[in-house]
Amino acid sequence: MIFALDVGTRKIAGILATFENEKIVVHDIVIKEHEHRAMLDGQIHDVEKVARVVKKVKEELEERNNLTLDKVAVALAGRFLTTAIGNYEEDISHVSEIDEELITRLELSAVDDAVQKIGTENMYCVGYSVISYELDGNWLKKIKGLKGKNAKVEVVTAFLPVQVVDAMVSVLRKVNLTMTHMTLEPIAAINVTVPEDLRILNIALVDVGAGTSDIAISKEGTIIAYGMVPLAGDEITDSITKTLLVDFITAENLKRWLNKNEEKIVFRNILDKEKEVTREELLKIIAPVLENITTKISEEILTLNGEKPQVVMVVGGGAKVPGFVEKLAEKLDVEMDNISLKNAKNLSIVDNTGIIFGSEFVTPLGIAYTALTRSGTIFEQVFVNDEPVQLVGFSGGHTLSEVLLQCGYSMSDLLGKPTESIVLEVNGKMKILKGELPKPAPIYINGKRATLRDKVKHGDRIVIGQPSQRNEKVYALYDIVQPIVLDFGDKKENYLPPVILNGDVVRENSVLKDGDKIEYNPVFVKNIREELEENLGTVEFFYNDIYFEKKVGKVRILKGDLELSDKNQVNPGDVLKVVIDVKPLKIKDITEGETKRVKVILNGREEVIEKDTLLYEVNGVLVSKEYEIKNGDKIYSTYSEDGGGIILADIFSKLNVNLKNIKTYKLLKNGKDAYFTEPLSDGDEIIFTYELRGE
Repeated sequence: MIFALDVGTRKIAGILATFENEKIVVHDIVIKEHEHRAMLDGQIHDVEKVARVVKKVKEELEERNNLTLDKVAVALAGRFLTTAIGNYEEDISHVSEIDEELITRLELSAVDDAVQKIGTENMYCVGYSVISYELDGNWLKKIKGLKGKNAKVEVVTAFLPVQVVDAMVSVLRKVNLTMTHMTLEPIAAINVTVPEDLRILNIALVDVGAGTSDIAISKEGTIIAYGMVPLAGDEITDSITKTLLVDFITAENLKRWLNKNEEKIVFRNILDKEKEVTREELLKIIAPVLENITTKISEEILTLNGEKPQVVMVVGGGAKVPGFVEKLAEKLDVEMDNISLKNAKNLSIVDNTGIIFGSEFVTPLGIAYTALTRSGTIFEQVFVNDEPVQLVGFSGGHTLSEVLLQCGYSMSDLLGKPTESIVLEVNGKMKILKGELPKPAPIYINGKRATLRDKVKHGDRIVIGQPSQRNEKVYALYDIVQPIVLDFGDKKENYLPPVILNGDVVRENSVLKDGDKIEYNPVFVKNIREELEENLGTVEFFYNDIYFEKKVGKVRILKGDLELSDKNQVNPGDVLKVVIDVKPLKIKDITEGETKRVKVILNGREEVIEKDTLLYEVNGVLVSKEYEIKNGDKIYSTYSEDGGGIILADIFSKLNVNLKNIKTYKLLKNGKDAYFTEPLSDGDEIIFTYELRGE
């Protein structure tokens, strides 16, 4: 159970509530009016008088419910609320994945932007809310775990004067209450009336109290702005006081009487004279004030929203005056179907008291809701490097980032400064190489290492160190042009194609500097193969009296399981498999000779018989084309005496038979007996049958 306290300009309301089945359960409520005008425009002007009323509310709740109250949730009026929008964007193309540390840095940089816009030291930075994230120009609800080139964040940051918070703390201390939750009144009201699933609508919520009219705007799933007009119910009361010459309490009673179905009322003015006023006369008295208040409220809504909203929700006791909602609808040019005075009775609550009815109960219920759901802010005291710091934060708890922002720490204090970037020209295009991020300042909570997103609690001791600046980042050629990896099976080597660096060809991983110009061309398999084959062994010989030097072997290059041809292009960073086939150089490898061929029918099967027209002699000895060439060999080729003609004897190249094993045979050419020396021509039909020895 929580104790929620709404310290208003006219009344103080205390609620005891729990949260069950997604509903606020109100167990008890006490409402007391200020005896004197101890509060003006929602702000505490007399701590002692306000504390006396708070004490009465607290004691009555304690007595009726047989408990002791020592903790309380409260809300601050928006009378001096200052908000600012902060923006920040950063090139994150060097980041492989967006993590929480990067998100924190982006958000804090946006808050820094808002802090600079405020430019004052006597304000509490009470927290910030993210309005939107963008990644490469696209709006996203969350960006953690993603990657891109450019990230942008927009936040709305809230500030309050130190005196506003200190006055509330002083009142509570006098009645032995510790503030555990704190929120702003417009936040409390919109939290309980406009749940997150409705914030996709453009809704303007107006909380018209006695001293101020607080405004909150929702659009596209988030709260985009908060505002305030320093005019509300007290201005209406004051107009009655001045016109009818009555004291403030009498004027307040006359204002409330307007909600009754009576035509006239008798009152006594400050001169002790009894007077009578009709309903119509009283409405005429307050009409100019209603005109002024609704005009100012509509102007503020239009300024915050940029256009008239889809829906207007009005809460607070100050808006219950007849004609207020109608006049506001007229000023905003909103149809009456789209504006209403919100009744707390219709909220998602269980009222065990039976007295919650009307718009004036919305804000007290909102305070209870923020405390029960921990969606309000918590007021705490922590110690940063042994200095006590009082905090007001958002989201039901403080993160280290919120604490340090309020303490005046800047981004460079926490994260340090990155090293210098360098700019290069690569193949005619500019390329920026980012500097290296520093090591963030070490942060400890109660002696344990912490991060900027860790939560802190009342009394925690925080120690902040200094960020560690890194040495300048050194970039080399391989960071721009990755070498091709050659995998030889038993080893791997880097192949860096020729690169022109500032006009000079380099083949090593040179260090780069700002302004360097780099040029490189596509790499073809042929370039790599020819360079690798230079390392193969050679054989020297003469062929027909001409000197030759040939490589012994062949280099094959594969990508995966696919063998590449010389015309294939490869890219920097590719991994290539290199296979070196080392084999003897044969005569057939250096000359094709002249080959004759005929197509015949041999034993009923079509065969193509080929025959080289050349004879080969090595060092005076006849050899075949399969001869393996050795260093110093003298090789000659000559035409055979028969000119290399194909004869019947050449059919044995197509027959798997050993001539020495043939006992008898029969040879027919085109159906006639023939000899092995007879020439063959295309289309000849050959029949060769034989009997082997031993059969």
